[in-house]
Amino acid sequence: MVNNAQEDINKLTNKVRIRYLDLSNRELGGEMNLKDFKNLKSINASNNKFTNLNFLNSLPDKNKIEKINC
Repeated sequence: MVNNAQEDINKLTNKVRIRYLDLSNRELGGEMNLKDFKNLKSINASNNKFTNLNFLNSLPDKNKIEKINC
């Protein structure tokens, strides 16, 4: 079973304060919008069901990203 990634993201609060986002091992798939994660430095989305990495295009400040694990 694939869980909707955007629904998982919508449950998070204070997105602007999050620097490390761990979405690993949640059986996530589909699209998600990361536009509210303005201070994100690291994202771990490994071991999920994503068929593409287009969600990375929605990051507001890609220059801040230091680590991506997909």
